[in-house]
Amino acid sequence: MDLIMLSYLGMLASLFAWALALAWRWRTLPAFARQVYDSNVEKGLLDGGINREDYARSYVRVEGPRAASYRCATGFVALLSLPLLVDLFNRIWDMAWRLLGAVEGPYERGFMLHTFMTFVFVMAVMVGLLYLVTAYYYHTRPPTLVEEIERLQGDRK
Repeated sequence: MDLIMLSYLGMLASLFAWALALAWRWRTLPAFARQVYDSNVEKGLLDGGINREDYARSYVRVEGPRAASYRCATGFVALLSLPLLVDLFNRIWDMAWRLLGAVEGPYERGFMLHTFMTFVFVMAVMVGLLYLVTAYYYHTRPPTLVEEIERLQGDRK
């Protein structure tokens, strides 16, 4: 196994560790939300008439690590699609190179230009992917906790 493969597997292991940390955060967040509710009611910062479980659900929806979860999933998609993107680009590049009349040889692809254009292609696809994920996140972003508390107080009245 060469250094590139070890680096790739290291990045994959890091993403798995991040995903496990996010899963733990999602799992422990409801209990933490109940503690926040109890503390805020005790201090008089929150009306005790609001249902504790409704508050906990709203807290999880608002304060959950959604953005980090989207980023982690995007990291998995980006990392797993990287070999496919490079292969796709190489096929397109070879086809274009042949159509332009290149002959067989050790540097027939235009080595430096090919390497640079591979980088540009992969980065363009990754930027497009990040744009789509970010736009989706902000389009479906939950309200603030204050708005959720106001909604819960309105449901109670």
